[in-house]
Amino acid sequence: MDKAIFTPNEEHIIKVLLKKNEKLDEGILRKAIAFIADAHDGQYRKSGMPYTEHPFEVAKILAELQQDQATVLAGLLHDVVEDTPHTLAEIATEFGEDTAFMVDAVTKITAAQEQNKAAQKAETYRKLIIAMAKDPRVIMIKIADRIHNMRTMRYMKPEKRKSIAQETLDIYVPLTHRFGLYKLKTELEDLSFKYVNPDEYQKIVDALIENKEKREKYVQSVIGPLQIKMALEDFDCTIQGRTKNIYSIYNKMISRDCQFEDIFDIFAIRIIVETIPECYLALGYVHNLWTPMQSRFKDYIATPKPNLYQSIHTTVIGPENKMVEVQIRTKDMDLTAEKGFAAHWAYKMETQHEGEELAWLNHMVKLQSEISDSKEYLDFLKVDLKPEGMTVFTPKGASIELPEGSTVLDFAFAIHTELGLHCIGARINEEVVSLDHVVTHGATIQVLKSPSQEPSPEWLDIVKTVKAKQELRRWMKTSIIQQSRSLGKEIWTRELRLAKVEKDKRPGEEEIRRYFGTLSMDDFYERIGQGELPLQDIHRFITGGNSLPKEMALRFFPTFGSDKKAAEEMPLQIGQETSLVIHFADCCAPLPGDEIVGVLRPQIGIEVHNKNCSCLKNLPVEQQIAVAWSADVTKPFMTHLTINTDNRKNITLDILEQLKGSDVSLDRMSVASKQSTGRIRMEFKAFRKEQVDSIITKIKQISGVREVSKA
Repeated sequence: MDKAIFTPNEEHIIKVLLKKNEKLDEGILRKAIAFIADAHDGQYRKSGMPYTEHPFEVAKILAELQQDQATVLAGLLHDVVEDTPHTLAEIATEFGEDTAFMVDAVTKITAAQEQNKAAQKAETYRKLIIAMAKDPRVIMIKIADRIHNMRTMRYMKPEKRKSIAQETLDIYVPLTHRFGLYKLKTELEDLSFKYVNPDEYQKIVDALIENKEKREKYVQSVIGPLQIKMALEDFDCTIQGRTKNIYSIYNKMISRDCQFEDIFDIFAIRIIVETIPECYLALGYVHNLWTPMQSRFKDYIATPKPNLYQSIHTTVIGPENKMVEVQIRTKDMDLTAEKGFAAHWAYKMETQHEGEELAWLNHMVKLQSEISDSKEYLDFLKVDLKPEGMTVFTPKGASIELPEGSTVLDFAFAIHTELGLHCIGARINEEVVSLDHVVTHGATIQVLKSPSQEPSPEWLDIVKTVKAKQELRRWMKTSIIQQSRSLGKEIWTRELRLAKVEKDKRPGEEEIRRYFGTLSMDDFYERIGQGELPLQDIHRFITGGNSLPKEMALRFFPTFGSDKKAAEEMPLQIGQETSLVIHFADCCAPLPGDEIVGVLRPQIGIEVHNKNCSCLKNLPVEQQIAVAWSADVTKPFMTHLTINTDNRKNITLDILEQLKGSDVSLDRMSVASKQSTGRIRMEFKAFRKEQVDSIITKIKQISGVREVSKA
């Protein structure tokens, strides 16, 4: 194609692309640029620039990342099918099937049509993950596309900017991390932070500018002694100093609850060597020079991050007793850290690392097929794409990837569902830890299990990974269904007995299903157990439409303990909370020993209240059911006490003293005080009402205690 038809800007773009990636074919590039110039003719961006500016910049980013010809072409053509009349067939004919596939993948993702915005977003990301699994190059186009859009977002409305920026932090920043694109990751973080929290962003920028000279002087005070040390040891290396990005500094301020001026490690020193042995030799020189902080040492060479990032991180007490982070890596590690393993794709896929980098992607494809709810899927992405990932190991040396903050229970489910369901704890470095113990990068974990262990609803608050949450919900749903059916059958049998319906005159299955519109008897029992079928309707069916006499109603719903015969006819007993079928009301927090009453509530099951609970008056009497405590209750129940006091010294210690020897477990305590009064809230686990009554009596006798109430 004759060069004269290209504008000066187009000629410039061609030169830049070839300079950034010498392997690109100039002839094909010219053909693609001419194609999109014609396709997007007359189209403009919000900035007023010709639309072709966007695909040009996307292609430049891809070329700089050393992506192949097909990927760069797809970057140039990625909006053609969506925004112009041209078809995929044309692209395949002109530029090859690989390019057409990637354009198609991106087009389908961006063109997903759903009425609900959350559903649209979820569907968009589902398609993205699937496309990535088929051809990882697709994500490189999406990241490059997002980078340029973020760079030019100032032309959008403020609310739109903030929404896109938050989405970038939630999804695209983790993706750049997953692919080891750290340079792009930090740029996306800062660009997003600028729009999500502009005030804090500007404060840090101003502080960095104000302290620039002082900071550069300090960096040199660190680099100087290092250079001298390495020269004396005749050790060849490159030493660099860099300020950490703005978003990283902000997160440090939040995590440490401090101001900018209180953070000393806002920059990192990087030492680059030739070989892995030299990394450890350099580490020794650094530690000889300054005192290391053992708690902040991480060896990502011995245990690489899931995205194959490798480096040694050590924090030392440097000049002026300030913390200094030092990173030590080889040249190859540094290249991977800066441009990601995507820059070495072809090489790595031919080595022993084949497929290793993308194991997480296959994992996500498998999990996403099991999540139908849009909100849950978006939450799943935000957790499982989380940048702060880590690798832990089984006793046999198998590696397991988990998000930062994962627990022993997450690890157990990651290995096998059955192991998770019966997990009671783990052994880490010969120490036995609980199932809610947070695991750390590089740990070797042996899961401990018991066949008698079963999950509880509280486990959902312990786990962080979507797989663990899914398996727990699946198990609980099955368990709830089984319990609902058992409970429903028991209630149905009781109603027949109370109505004195003889066995040979009881309604048949067909009659029941037709009357209540249920598919089966199991469905019928389940609806009763879940409180979806009012007891009045059930009784009306049993009695042929006759209303329930008042005196019968009293017998039908007897007061706890007042009607021994009726109580015997209602054998339902409540032991411990195991599911949503039977649960205890938070408003009154009943304890074994309290007189209780159950209420059948739709989608909840039996909700157990203290007989004197004020909330009962707002619940339907016709759905109340007599319940009793099981004789073998062994589980402690949460109790809340509110204590109003005088504002005197050591009154809190006096109250805590009363808990000693009471066989209760204090979970939480908060203290608030005014000029002359105070309020103490306590949460603890107790086994029986008598325990709590005894504690309340003792606390009331303390000098300065005005009132004690249980809530």
